[in-house]
Amino acid sequence: MCFESAEMHRKTREAEEARGRKPADGLKRRDRHSASAKKPRTWLSRVIQPALAVLLLSLAAEGQAGLSGPALVGSVTIVQIANSTDATFMFVGDCRGNTANFTTTLSNFNVNNVTAANLEGLSLPGQGPAQCLSQAGGENLTVVTVVTPQFMNQSGVVNAGHVVILYVVP
Repeated sequence: MCFESAEMHRKTREAEEARGRKPADGLKRRDRHSASAKKPRTWLSRVIQPALAVLLLSLAAEGQAGLSGPALVGSVTIVQIANSTDATFMFVGDCRGNTANFTTTLSNFNVNNVTAANLEGLSLPGQGPAQCLSQAGGENLTVVTVVTPQFMNQSGVVNAGHVVILYVVP
């Protein structure tokens, strides 16, 4: 029985080679396409987004004198404080693979006028999280990149889905 199975496998392989194909090439190709069609979103979120973050970091650091890593990568929400000229800035993200969340108050800040472009360059004094650049934290930060397609400003609330923040070098 084993001999027949091995013999049939050999004949099939020889027939495929005679037609100019590698054995099981068509099967591998079909499997690869059907697998990627089932979960393209998962692959994108695991591979493309981290690669995009690294690319954005390198682009952001180019020509930015006085800024350095490690980078804080995550999302930002800015909410206008009711009956005030101040706003609350909330960052949720990572630095060196560790959680690096922080919240600060932005004085004399009008959320209604904020765009992705003018959010870049925003100074965040003393907001460096602990365990990122130093044990204690408290370093000055600057927003360097805001991914425009993931930016939304609606009714006094800004949501920026992908932001890169770097340290200000003294």
